[in-house]
Amino acid sequence: MSIEFYILVIPFCVIPVFLVSLDYLNKNAEIKRKSFNIIDFDKFVERKQEGDVIDSDIAKLLDIDKIAA
Repeated sequence: MSIEFYILVIPFCVIPVFLVSLDYLNKNAEIKRKSFNIIDFDKFVERKQEGDVIDSDIAKLLDIDKIAA
């Protein structure tokens, strides 16, 4: 086969595979970004009831046992 055939055929084979791969990587990254934004509400409320480090330090300075968030 002639070299012109390869010059015409190879881009039409390689470019769609490359574009599909980029689309897959983009969708995979988007799913990961969305999963980082999900907050477990029960754990959040639990941690807020216990108070974070700053709340605990303020409670120690004020001689209070618990901080209401």
